[in-house]
Amino acid sequence: MKTSIIEKNTFFEASIFKVGLISELLRSKSSRFLTEIERWLSENQQVLKQFGFVESSRMGILQNQLFVAKTKDVPQKRRHQLMVGANCLEVAHDVLANLHEPIKNKVTQGRETIQQILVMVKNVPEYQKQRNESFNQHVKNIWKRLRKDQQFSAVAMQLQTVLPEVDIYRIIAEEIEL
Repeated sequence: MKTSIIEKNTFFEASIFKVGLISELLRSKSSRFLTEIERWLSENQQVLKQFGFVESSRMGILQNQLFVAKTKDVPQKRRHQLMVGANCLEVAHDVLANLHEPIKNKVTQGRETIQQILVMVKNVPEYQKQRNESFNQHVKNIWKRLRKDQQFSAVAMQLQTVLPEVDIYRIIAEEIEL
């Protein structure tokens, strides 16, 4: 089974959101800044690795740079650590943003396509929920009918190249009007 692109998108949105919170710690020169960025980099490394992104190693490299800055004996050590931390945060943000953009586009494109199709089939009897049909079965049946329908089969094939089936079901379930 393919990994859900929606799950990846949600992870990236949440992780990128945390950049603002961590930046605020940097701006206020909080003693928690280094701890939080290390934790954030570690979380990103683990999830990126779980999703199969080679960029997970980049997060490890950034963690190592923070470690070296913490152990390095330099004048104005705290200032040096904050500067290195700020640089690591910026680089990690860029990595995440570059990975997120194509995923976000796929989810947006898929959602818009599904919304348009659902509007077109809204009043078509074959796409209406049957009494003996559970909601989950109804969602699966809509997708099955769309793939077989001459009018929508080409679009359905394109959708399958953009999104895994689990995400298609999820979007249909979120967008469907009963």
